[in-house]
Amino acid sequence: MAKYAAFILKIKNNELQNLELLSQGQKFTLTNRDVIYIYRSTKKKKVYIGQTINFLSRHKQHYSGKEEKFNIAGFDEVMVLTSCLFNGSALDDVEQQLITYFVADNSGKQVVDYNQDEVINQTGGNKVNDYKGREDVAFNVILPFWEKELALRDWVKTKTLNELRTKALVKYSPIKQLTSQQSNIINEIMENETTDYVINGDAGTGKTVLLTHLVAELLTQNRQKRVAVIVQPNWIKTAESIFKTFGLNSTKLEVTTSTKFIKNNETYNTVIVDEAHKLSRKGSKQMASFNSIYKIPRFADYETHLEPLMDLSNQLVLMYDVLQTIRPANIPRVKFQELTANFEKRYLTTQFRIQAGNSKYTSDDYINGIKYLLYKDTGLLKYTNFDPNFNRDLFREKDVDVYFGYFEDRPLHNLTDWLEEDCNYYPEHVNRILAGLVEPWRQADGKDSSITHFHEDDLKRRWNSTQENWINSSDKDAAEQVGSVFAVQGIDLNKVGVLIGNDLLLDDKGRLYGEPKNFHNVNGKQNKEELALPSGRKEFTLFVLNIYYVLLTRGIDGIRIGFWHNEAFKEYFKKTFGITE
Repeated sequence: MAKYAAFILKIKNNELQNLELLSQGQKFTLTNRDVIYIYRSTKKKKVYIGQTINFLSRHKQHYSGKEEKFNIAGFDEVMVLTSCLFNGSALDDVEQQLITYFVADNSGKQVVDYNQDEVINQTGGNKVNDYKGREDVAFNVILPFWEKELALRDWVKTKTLNELRTKALVKYSPIKQLTSQQSNIINEIMENETTDYVINGDAGTGKTVLLTHLVAELLTQNRQKRVAVIVQPNWIKTAESIFKTFGLNSTKLEVTTSTKFIKNNETYNTVIVDEAHKLSRKGSKQMASFNSIYKIPRFADYETHLEPLMDLSNQLVLMYDVLQTIRPANIPRVKFQELTANFEKRYLTTQFRIQAGNSKYTSDDYINGIKYLLYKDTGLLKYTNFDPNFNRDLFREKDVDVYFGYFEDRPLHNLTDWLEEDCNYYPEHVNRILAGLVEPWRQADGKDSSITHFHEDDLKRRWNSTQENWINSSDKDAAEQVGSVFAVQGIDLNKVGVLIGNDLLLDDKGRLYGEPKNFHNVNGKQNKEELALPSGRKEFTLFVLNIYYVLLTRGIDGIRIGFWHNEAFKEYFKKTFGITE
């Protein structure tokens, strides 16, 4: 039995048509029930989504002549949705999710070139608090309403919600529900407008979602504030699309890179930095354009991009993960801690990306297990949200449908077969094989599909042809390419195969270390003199470990690893989790 009811009313000359043909229950619903309603214009392709407890009265208000958007939209029909599960919080939730899904449905692509007038709500709906029965509403109302009503009646183009949920406009929507932890952090930042913050969080804990919500709050509550958002170059278009689509493309908002922002040399009220662990430091391993900011006299004596950002902001908010520093060009952990000693520190702990949970295991079991596997001998775990009491059985599970698994032989073949089988069942999934930087690669290789880098028997695969927006590459073999960390940092995938290569070996005490001679990225390791020092070797090892941590935390629905010319790590992995044959 359905937990919802939906019906359509035609509109002519602003009046609802054929009300007398409705059932008694439908008539009662229009005046006495909590409902979600969706107006649409079949000619102008406009949509409006709202909620009310008296739809007939609300309809008259919309067409009273005082709402300009209704005067020009040309709506000719409206769908009304009600449910036995509706209450105040549920209505806010359903309204908010439908607005987000409609926006994403109209995008057509992940980086959106989109006319905001298509969905004409001026806001993203009311704020949503978590409530009892939210999962029931999602599964028994939103999902079937979208797929059995909206999709089948051609009100939307995307037939399944799973397909929509991978889009940036949904994942990072500034109107989606926040956890109480995220909400509290945003409220605190808003109330202390000259206080600087470091928001610490593991991969997948919602740092970027918190960022988009914070921008929305800043621009909505004080439209005179100047807000800058510092992102990585390959995320600028995505960020701009999100803010534009949800009505946040204010002249007071700047979305840019740290280099461009610093060169502009203007002060902003609030500066928010995504992936602050990737901020640059001065040095020979740095790109020339990044080093160019130190030619500005004001910043000549600085050692990192963080210092000028501190000068150019009344309030600085940094989204940070100590385990995602992956090359010498990134700001060192010790330097970051020194510069942010007086910042307020806050921590995100809820895992959103990894869907490893079932009756026996949780997402936290997986994340803590991967941390333990990689970092247990480094002394770094104390700087993270690590819980040693994770369920190790997750890593010993043999069920084919379990979140994590591994292949002992023919890793490239087995990972390829695993991902291709998944795509047969779930064609909307975005799956990839990823690898450590263990095979040589040149920039020019990306332009020549005949050059391959990974070879196993008759199977040949090449590195990702581009780093920017690789997931949406138009290459015919894009899904078959092997992704590097530079192509996927900050990206969500459905299922991921990870080749762990011989750049990660064991010393005579059984501890992991990075092996420079098997690591094929010149700018990803220190020079020979630095690598000759214990401190340099330790820092390089952390880069290699962090690369694999990033790769192993990309998968939403599943992870499998393969040992690429690395028997030593295979034995270490088995010993760590007590895996016996």
